[in-house]
Amino acid sequence: MVLPRLVPVLAPKLAAALGAQSSYDGLLVIYSKLSSVLPATTAGAFKPLAQVVQDASKADASFGKGVSFVCSPDAPGSRIVFSATGSLHGDVDDVRRYSDAARAGLARTRAAGVRRPIVLLCGTPSTGASSVATARVKRDYAKFVEVTLLGLLAEAYQPLQTREHLRAQGKSEESFEEIGIAIEENSDELAQQAVKFASAVEEGRRVAKDMGGADPERMTPLRAVEYVEAAFKGSDVSVTVMKDVDTIKKEYPMLHAVTRASLVVPRHFPAVVKLEYHSPEPSAVKENIFLIGKGVTYDTGGLDIKAGGHMRGMSRDKCGATACAGFLKTVSLLKPTHVNIVAELGFVRNSCGADGYVSDEIIVSRAGVRALIGNTDAEGRMVMVDLLAAAKERALEPKYASVPSHLFTVATLTGHAVRAVGPYAIALGNGTSREHGIPDRLVKAGHVVGDPFELSTLRREDYEFIAPGSSTEDVVQANDLASTMTSRGHQFPAAFMAIASGIAPHHDLDSEKPISYTHLDIAGSAEEGGKGLSLPAVTGSPVAALVQAFLV
Repeated sequence: MVLPRLVPVLAPKLAAALGAQSSYDGLLVIYSKLSSVLPATTAGAFKPLAQVVQDASKADASFGKGVSFVCSPDAPGSRIVFSATGSLHGDVDDVRRYSDAARAGLARTRAAGVRRPIVLLCGTPSTGASSVATARVKRDYAKFVEVTLLGLLAEAYQPLQTREHLRAQGKSEESFEEIGIAIEENSDELAQQAVKFASAVEEGRRVAKDMGGADPERMTPLRAVEYVEAAFKGSDVSVTVMKDVDTIKKEYPMLHAVTRASLVVPRHFPAVVKLEYHSPEPSAVKENIFLIGKGVTYDTGGLDIKAGGHMRGMSRDKCGATACAGFLKTVSLLKPTHVNIVAELGFVRNSCGADGYVSDEIIVSRAGVRALIGNTDAEGRMVMVDLLAAAKERALEPKYASVPSHLFTVATLTGHAVRAVGPYAIALGNGTSREHGIPDRLVKAGHVVGDPFELSTLRREDYEFIAPGSSTEDVVQANDLASTMTSRGHQFPAAFMAIASGIAPHHDLDSEKPISYTHLDIAGSAEEGGKGLSLPAVTGSPVAALVQAFLV
């Protein structure tokens, strides 16, 4: 996996890079206001092209709105693409205006045949008319440069199977060889820091997108293991893999139940992957992060089979686990000293077969909690709950007990999440998590880096809904309706996982040893909108938000 090179073009070389003799073969200008393009930059490097802007704006009334293409013999490759962010100060505007402009502009640049563009980011977000507006801009657009670069890298991304196909044909795997990055203020330090941050985040997102977007045979559970092992080879992140089915059955009985029907096909066998990063400076550690990722490589729904075309796209039901792996990839590059991070990923296939687990079964979790199965298509919570119990056990060990530990489940868990908040991720914390401000922290972090979260809340109704009605069980796993047809359909699964893992009520806010647990439902944010009959592209969310929340 090799990213297109992001190369900061620093002040001494900027004028030459923007000229006709440049080593780059096209220029992309990203800006918020046309007036920021008309003047020369601080170094005067853009001055020879200012007349091009003036002439184009006179000849084309739409110039300065959206994306425009202009030919100029004075530009690199004689080609300039202008991409405007549009409004920045409206009530619903946020930093994604920059990533949107970057993506749209780079797409047009690619269509023009450019392979080595130089990107000029003109102007900073203006501060607005009032002190409130000024404070908002400084807060919301603090990482506008990094978000612009992340937009460029997102647009440049080629899926894993595309790259493998091109490689087999002896062709270049990437759309762009190199992308030059120039910032109008000519802040060399800003450019270098932004490139470092964006490149590290994108390497993590690429791991998430490669795995999450690959088809169900290219990324079976065991092939997912192979990809993870290769991605972390030689890094500071250790990889431990559990493949033995009998051991999985003993250690993670609920995960094993989901995979029972897949065990007739050896290549569909399950695997549990543990990724561990420990700070090189233990005395500097301020918190421990434990991530549990749902890695269902294909979800048929099991014996509650998905009918009516709803099975399509279920190769993406592994995006929670792949996002956790992607986050750890970025961790391995940034090497933070203030945090320890452990991720456990459950890779399984929820197949439909004679040995599949069924509704009405009672399965005992790792924590000794008896769960009455209500729906085999509620398999994600089953895959994660025993891993969550193991993380709970580990967080209570003396090795981790000296600083706060925060536990997370990350999953494309419910259709209800999509119905409730559309294309956004959801952060849903228990009482201890809320007291630590973890959901709010994620919302603020996601807002700054253009990887947004919506805030949701666990309520007493969520626990009451799954309370046992018989002495045969301790908790009910699900009802018999789709989550989209169930009130609070994305909230009550978090309550189930809290109970079945032994976190609730034994480690609630009022207990002797409270544990912070946050559920992240990324069903809405894991994919972009699709085109035609193709499957939507995978986004790599919430890697960027996790990085901003816990590494910066």
